[in-house]
Amino acid sequence: MSKGSDAGSSVRPVLLVDRGVYDNYAAYLRRVLIGLVDVGDAAAVVCPGDIESPLLDCPMVEKIEYPALRLGIFSATNRRILLLRLQRFKPTVIHAFWPGQVELAAFLSEALDVPFILTFHARPKRSDRCRKAMYRAARLLAPSDVLLKHVTAALPGLEDRIQLAPIGCFVEDSCACFRQMDRPASLIAIHPLDEAPLFEPLLGAVRHLLLDGFDLMLVLMGSGRAEPAIRRQIRSLGLTPAVTIVPLMRPLRTVLAGADVFLHLKDRGLFNAQMLEAMGVGLAIAGAEDPTSGLLKDGQTAVLWDGKDEQSIYGCLKRMLSQRESTRQLALNAQAFLRQQCGVSNMVDCILDAYAAAKQTAGRRPPQAVG
Repeated sequence: MSKGSDAGSSVRPVLLVDRGVYDNYAAYLRRVLIGLVDVGDAAAVVCPGDIESPLLDCPMVEKIEYPALRLGIFSATNRRILLLRLQRFKPTVIHAFWPGQVELAAFLSEALDVPFILTFHARPKRSDRCRKAMYRAARLLAPSDVLLKHVTAALPGLEDRIQLAPIGCFVEDSCACFRQMDRPASLIAIHPLDEAPLFEPLLGAVRHLLLDGFDLMLVLMGSGRAEPAIRRQIRSLGLTPAVTIVPLMRPLRTVLAGADVFLHLKDRGLFNAQMLEAMGVGLAIAGAEDPTSGLLKDGQTAVLWDGKDEQSIYGCLKRMLSQRESTRQLALNAQAFLRQQCGVSNMVDCILDAYAAAKQTAGRRPPQAVG
């Protein structure tokens, strides 16, 4: 981290983290916090008390529980309690993550007379109910070129406040994919278990691969309302010995390091941080197109399939399992791509730049929402 802090340039950010942000971006948040500590800046994290958040435990980082009282009737009281805590902390900038605590960030920004910035991990809409609050942000960050374009289109008039801030990832020196060529293949998919039909083509393809004599294991990591139906699919296809469902596990990189191939089942309109971690560990990526994160290039960093077509999935996985050296090279290509595009130092520098720019624009009247 190249940028140091002195008395004049020191920042004291407050990160507003809800459960959705933590579940999807815990490793990213930890790297941001460590980067701040590395340059000597204190930070605070505001998050729900029921989140088991060891990844947010860092020196010089204060954790503040919000809401303190968990009944909706205490919302005004909870804001007052939070405001008192933050007044003692003396922040210089509020950092929120859309679509999470945008309105809370705008409230705290006004009450504490400090700027706030927003990071967009998903595509905003021009009709968003928080749009007026977004226009009060001093800086808007997007982790990919695709999301940058969506933010620019959704918030006209804020072009000078929008900047690219790629999510950084540590890339392992080794490559996990088929490190041992003779062992059974290990596939992993991390996805909410909310749509049983999404998994039908994949499970059918896995069944055919097993009938062809391929030795493989598939782990579906996630939870959701369709989990019972997906488990029934697994049993009805006779896949219980080869397919297992587990909840999201941490530390994620340790879990991923035991697999060979990461399956991207569907673009959810969110930057896929779990897939980024899988690429950093050295897993080959197979799956659906990735129009949000911008990480997957067919034949270069991934092999893409039609997620609704069982034959497409079957053919793709059959080639990957049959041609293990080529599959491993795909994983190595992805690691090289991340080293060039997704460095952790660059991410921290971009965020520090945004904090500094927000500080400079504090007090200026922001453009009003239009359209």
